[in-house]
Formats: sequence, structure tokens, C-alpha cells
Amino acid sequence: MKKRWIVLLTAGLCTASLAQTPKPRTLTIALNAYVNTLDPHHAGASIIGARTYNLMFDSLTDFDEKDRLRPMLATRWSSKDNVTWVFQLRPKVRFHDGSTMTAEDVAYSLNRLLNDDKPSSIRSSYQPYIKSIKATGPLEVTITTTQPDVLLPRRLATQYTAIMPKAYLQKTSFEALQLKPVGTGPYRVTEYSPGGRMVLERHDAYWGGKPVAERVVVRAIAENSTRVAALLSGEVDIATNIPPDVVSQVESRSNLQVDDVALDNYMLLYFNTRSGPTANVHLRRALSLAIDREGISKALWGGRVRVMNDYFLPNELAYSKNRPNFRFDLDEARKELKLAGYKGEEILFATPATYYTNGKVVTDAIYQMWKNLGVNVKYTPLETVEWSQMAAAGKIQVTLQSFSTDGDPGTNNAVKSFAENTLLKNYYVASDTFVRLANQSLRTSNVAARIKNYRQIAGILDKDLPITPLYQSVELVGVKKNVRWTPHPRFYINLRPGKFDF
Repeated sequence: MKKRWIVLLTAGLCTASLAQTPKPRTLTIALNAYVNTLDPHHAGASIIGARTYNLMFDSLTDFDEKDRLRPMLATRWSSKDNVTWVFQLRPKVRFHDGSTMTAEDVAYSLNRLLNDDKPSSIRSSYQPYIKSIKATGPLEVTITTTQPDVLLPRRLATQYTAIMPKAYLQKTSFEALQLKPVGTGPYRVTEYSPGGRMVLERHDAYWGGKPVAERVVVRAIAENSTRVAALLSGEVDIATNIPPDVVSQVESRSNLQVDDVALDNYMLLYFNTRSGPTANVHLRRALSLAIDREGISKALWGGRVRVMNDYFLPNELAYSKNRPNFRFDLDEARKELKLAGYKGEEILFATPATYYTNGKVVTDAIYQMWKNLGVNVKYTPLETVEWSQMAAAGKIQVTLQSFSTDGDPGTNNAVKSFAENTLLKNYYVASDTFVRLANQSLRTSNVAARIKNYRQIAGILDKDLPITPLYQSVELVGVKKNVRWTPHPRFYINLRPGKFDF
């Protein structure tokens, strides 16, 4: 009997000990899509990449919530000629595997982004500008550009220039790196299922301090109603891409709120100017003029979005506040349709059905506006993967897209991608004048000269009309009220110390 009591007592103590073990403080986030790789060097530029990679990686430079360039893994940088750039690195930065970051890691990571033998759609955003990257000291990296480039520090302020340990990159297979990366960011990946969920644990040795959440679970829920339901039921703490028409429903719950922020991003339509009916600029003008942007803002967004009046955003160099909004004029649209000699040819309007907040509702409305104009539109909302494949292959006449910026048109897709002939090469080939103006702007620190060049580029876009801007994007995020966090204008989910608590 005595032994039995000892056994029971011991068992009871063990049970009590287990019961008292605290559960990790877990934050659960619902996104509208997922990344198909955790290797940003070999990813494509995307909103979902901006959200996801920011949790696990750091870059040399970064932007704060007010779009100011700030130090990250580099503490300072300088250049005497805008060609040779010297970056001083932050000391005692620890990777997720416990190793300490050196200049060799930085140089190897960035050279991998630029030069390895694996395909990378993001590479073309950097390769034309960078000639060499070398470790020139234990905590010093020197980057030499192909030509004077005043925008290099801004160009590096992105999750796609993520720094990883050289030794880990050398010993790990490419396939394994797609699933289990090692970075310097506030969280490290412990579980990843493409299309399903990702689990991250706190990086206790993070150079910026210990993050608050011990564990972060990221779930991909494409369907809006399902994602909102997960927020309403308490399954998730944060849900991105809240549709405007359910904001009041979310905010009716005493424990929930919807936060919003104007993004460094705008929605637009881009046209295939190289083939099909939309190769005719008069037809493109007709389609643009038939869009009631003010009506879209008021009826579909409750006035939350700002109608675009320029190819640049208000935070960008060369933005023109005096330029009128892009016009809605059905009479003028009909005149342009007549000038186009349009005979009822079918126009394929293929769009991403779930990727952009309110995207399908907006394209539904535009489709009706074009029907009112009298054009023959084949409207085809697609799932994200199928849409991106068709868009990349140049098989669409018109589609919905978004362009982002970091404060200078030289890194805005409306200038950068066209000048590089990369992202939209199957849809529009920029003129020699366009490319010359863009390149001149990279070479000079003369702000007035750059503004003049960018305004000339805006004039070329007005004339050629490869795109027609719609409205500045707004981020609507459903959040539990005990979560103290502010959405970032660059889509980041920033859970670094001082930026998040719950």
C-alpha cells in the first residue's frame, strides 16, 4: 500500500508539472495565398512574398512605415561616384542556425541571387545594375554597379535580397532550400506545407531583440468568406485582405477591429499592345475612358481608395498633384472606338479571381462598363496559378495587376519593368527614348533632372497607354483587439520587437 501511494503521488506530481507547462504564445495569421518556395532568391515578385519572407529574413536596407530608407543588416553605406558602394555591416548578427553573419555570407548570398545556375524570375530586377559584390573586410561589403546608380541602397531594400549563411547554402541542396531556409529574421521556419500552412518559432538571438510571439502559424485561405469566418470564430488572430463589404460585420464583434493603410501600390489594367485587338491604341483609350473610377471607389470601396491621377504615387519623386484624375467619358470612349475601326473582335479580359482584395468585384464592374460601351469582351476570372501562367505567356489582351514603389519612379514598375523589358515584355516594348530617360535618371543625383525625365516618361505612357491606373491600393486587415500591430504600406507583416505585441 505504501508503495502504491508513492507511485500515485509521483504520478500526480508529474501530471501537475505537465499541466503547469505554459503553452507557447502563438499568433495565427490567415493570408489569401501562399508562396510556393521559401527561397526568395528564386521566387517571383509578389505581394504574398512580401508578407511571408519578411518574417524570416532581413536585407541590408529596409523601409520603415513612413517609407524612409533605414539601416537593417547594414549600419551605413557610402559612395563617392554612385558606382562603388561600400556597406558596413551590423556586428554580432546571428543566423537561425546559430552562426554569426560575416561579409562572406552577405557577398555569397547576393552573388547567389545574381549568378547561380537555377532559374529566378526576380534576378532580372538586380542583374542589369550590379557588376560585382565582394567581401572587402570582416564586416564590409563592396558592391560595384554597371553604371552610376543613385538608387542602389533603395534597390536592396527588399526581401528578395535576403541574407543567408554561406556554409548552409553550400552544403544544402537546392530542393531542400526551397522548404527549409535559414536567415537572420525574427522567426525561423519549423514546418512548411506549400498550399497549406507554415509554422515558425521565435529566433531568440535576433539582433533586434527577442520577438513577443513565441510561435507564429501562417495559414493560406484563398476564399474570402472562409478567411473571414476563421477570424470571426477566433481561429486566427490576424486576417489579411478583408473585403470592404464585410468590414461592418467584423467590426460588430467587440473583440475585433479592421485596420487600414494606404499602400505603396496601385491597381491598374495592362493591355497587350503587341497583338490582338488591343494592339490598337485607340481601342485601349476607349477601354480606359469607359471606366468610372470614382464610381468604383464609392460603390465598391466605400470611398476608402484614392482614384489615380498619375503613374506615380503621392509619396514618389515626380508625382504631379495638379494632374487631373484619369477620365471617365463615355462619349469620348465611343469616338476612340470609332477611330479604332473596331468591328466587334473578341477581347480576352482574364483576371486573378482571388489574389487581390475586392479584385473580382472590381473586374466584374469594369466588364459591365465595357459591355455598356459595346465591346465584345470575353471575361474570364481565373485562379492565381493559371492566371499568372497565361499572363506571363502573353496570352491575355487585358488583365488586372498592381504596381508597387519605394518612393522613386526608378524602382516603380511603371518605369523599371518597362525600361528593363522584363515583367511585361510580352505586352509592351518601351521605346529607346523611354529607356534612355530611365537610365539617365539612375545616373544622376540631380533631383530636378530626374523629375524632368520621369515626367517625360509619364507623357510617353499617356501616349502609348500600355497601362491604365485605377486606384491606390488600401490594405484592410482584420485583427483581434488584443493584438497591437499596424499594417505596413509595403505589405510586410512586421512582427519585430517594438512593432507588435499581444
